Amino acid sequence: MFGKYACFTLSLVLATTSACNRDLTATQIQHTKMDNMLTKPQAHLTYMVDNAILQDMSIADIHFVPHTSELSGTGIARLDRMAVLLDTYGGLVRYETYNTDAGFVRDRLDHVREYLETTGCDMSRVELKSAMSGGYGMSAEKALAAEAKATQEEAGGAQAGAGGLLPMAPAQ
Repeated sequence: MFGKYACFTLSLVLATTSACNRDLTATQIQHTKMDNMLTKPQAHLTYMVDNAILQDMSIADIHFVPHTSELSGTGIARLDRMAVLLDTYGGLVRYETYNTDAGFVRDRLDHVREYLETTGCDMSRVELKSAMSGGYGMSAEKALAAEAKATQEEAGGAQAGAGGLLPMAPAQ
């Protein structure tokens, strides 16, 4: 008996839904459903993203249109949220890139500064520089040792020191 009522209720819901969405395509209906689902946890996700940005205030090449100093959509979205946090807390924004053209890197950093200024961010509390992104990554010594070990293993696997690590020169 319960099955009959469940079928009737389901058919009634489907009829009502299809009557309300008569002019929408299946894709549009699906997009509406996804948008509704994404708005529910939005506040929690915003706080999580804010914490992540505060931990690692960095930008990278992906935040720019390739081969230009113009910000991409991803870069604008990141800097919009970062601007609020920078205005509140200040901080260092690192631009991580493999590009060695100092003029090009400077142009990108200038464009980031200009964009943050247009958002109303207090730039007296913000520093921009080209550097590795922050966070709690591996120390430079451990990273160099791991790279040396991997290089040694590729070259033939001879043991070089305690634990197979190559001796490191002091940092310059």
